[in-house]
Amino acid sequence: MNKNWPSHLYNLDVSRGIAALTVVLWHWKFFAIKNNVMPSGFEPESQPLYNILRLFYENGSMGVKYFFLLSGFIFFWLYSQPIKTKKISAWTFSIQRFARLYPLHFITLLCVSFFQFIYTYREGYSFAFPFNDMYHFLLNLGFASKWGFQKGASFNAPVWSVSIEVLLYVIFFGVAFFRQVGWFFCLLVSVLSFILTREIYHPVVNALAMFFLGGGVFFLTAIIVKKNYMLTQLIYCLTIFFWWCVIFDYYIFNLSDYILSIGRVGKIFLIAFPQYLLFPLTVCSLALHEINKGSFLKPISWVGDITYSSYLLHFPLQLLFALAVSFGVLSSNFYLSPIYLVVYFVTLIPLSYITYIKFEKPMQRIIKNKMLPSKA
Repeated sequence: MNKNWPSHLYNLDVSRGIAALTVVLWHWKFFAIKNNVMPSGFEPESQPLYNILRLFYENGSMGVKYFFLLSGFIFFWLYSQPIKTKKISAWTFSIQRFARLYPLHFITLLCVSFFQFIYTYREGYSFAFPFNDMYHFLLNLGFASKWGFQKGASFNAPVWSVSIEVLLYVIFFGVAFFRQVGWFFCLLVSVLSFILTREIYHPVVNALAMFFLGGGVFFLTAIIVKKNYMLTQLIYCLTIFFWWCVIFDYYIFNLSDYILSIGRVGKIFLIAFPQYLLFPLTVCSLALHEINKGSFLKPISWVGDITYSSYLLHFPLQLLFALAVSFGVLSSNFYLSPIYLVVYFVTLIPLSYITYIKFEKPMQRIIKNKMLPSKA
């Protein structure tokens, strides 16, 4: 079905990297937390360059939903058929995922543990997240920090989304192994999961909605590529229009309040809008453009390369800045200055790229060479 596709979709990679950096920016407010509590007087508007970056300061967490959607697209694209036809075994799939995710997770977990120990010794409380005990260390060690056994956020807390993604991999492999899946099945699982999120609060339910929606977007993209040029143009136009609406809403006129005034229907629409309109259309448009015309984002493919490293390294780096405050090197309100925001990202981005080249890739190669058959 997708044999004419390029072997690598750089547009999607870069969009994932950008989403990771929006989450990093959304976490900038961690510097305002005192004794594990956000002060009641904290004003989001006081954060540096707020008027420009408002969209990301207020809704950067939506980048995690985009991660799950994109993961669903990529996994159904690259893995569903090989798993179904037994070309990829459970062992091979597991080792590939382990090699990709675990080495950097383990190293950052150790770093955060060490930095938190120093910070807690000096300040009497931990930085940002309180549950940094042995029990939660073991949960993090097993990628189970958000499975429902935790008492709260702990250690390198942003890794919670990776913890949930591990569960998604297990579910995905089972679905791909035992049955033929298609766009209708994926959309059905997604919609049912979305409805369940109204009644059941567990991050895996919402993640399922986005992951299988990503699978549905993949199947629909494959159909569009083969059969309907005009529909491709429509998807491009809708994507641009919806992103324009988002920009208009945040920087020109508050459309959201008007939609909320409609009542319950308006509220549901606002919740579903990014998940079922904006993000799926964005992924579909980026994929269609690269399949039909080539990648316009390939020259900055490094942005996609640093997705995982920037996501896992940003909180340890925040801890180092917090320690600098503790030792008197920085003032307690340094995070309100645009200069330090720039310094933070200028440090994080090159560090993430070096980590990807010098640690992530070599560790993946070593683990795969030792634990997988040569043909894998």
